[in-house]
Amino acid sequence: MRQIGENLWVHEDSMSMMGTRLGLRMTIIRLADRAVWVHSPTAMSDRLKHQVDGIGQVKYIVAANNAHSKWLQEWCEAYPDADAYVSAGIPRKVPLSNYHILQKGMENVWKEDLLWETMPHVPLFNETVFFHQPSRSLIVTDMIQNYPEQEPEGMAGLLTKYVFEPIGFKGCCVAPPLKMGLTIKDKQAFARFIDHIRQWDFERIVVTHGDIIEDDAKTIFSDLTARFLQ
Repeated sequence: MRQIGENLWVHEDSMSMMGTRLGLRMTIIRLADRAVWVHSPTAMSDRLKHQVDGIGQVKYIVAANNAHSKWLQEWCEAYPDADAYVSAGIPRKVPLSNYHILQKGMENVWKEDLLWETMPHVPLFNETVFFHQPSRSLIVTDMIQNYPEQEPEGMAGLLTKYVFEPIGFKGCCVAPPLKMGLTIKDKQAFARFIDHIRQWDFERIVVTHGDIIEDDAKTIFSDLTARFLQ
């Protein structure tokens, strides 16, 4: 685990996908009230739990995209007093008892630290993105991804070259299902969602897949999402 900003840490991990390893990133924030907020939890370990506990008391566990729930229950069981905030599709997959669905109109209980916006009418993802104001960091799950230019070797490299890259998982990109537009049920509402995010004053994009975007983050975001405003 490493600190990348004011009260902001990340933990790097990976998961298996079609026989290759896909990089994952968990984001940890210490809020103004000293509570700890965990985004997109990765596999639990004693060492990782010890490191997170060293930051403070975990009070919020956030799974903000339908595809990212593999280790959610594990974290909820490790922190039974924490509140889970999840995307709309997750309760159908994970047996949770203490949770809130991230959705438009919900009270922002982290307003001293975070702004957030949920994708409208994108049931595949139901992703919520966050803006951590103290560190000026945009935090996303699958919406924006940033894969390094160097390809892995062996079977992983072949899958990357002949499967993932041709469908759009290459370099700094919008998640291909969004890019193709087939998953967006209301394009005008999605355009308003993008425009709202553009108004946030972020200088970094913490992605869950790939390298963190540290340089020209707002320009990159604007260029990648311009298609949705046309």
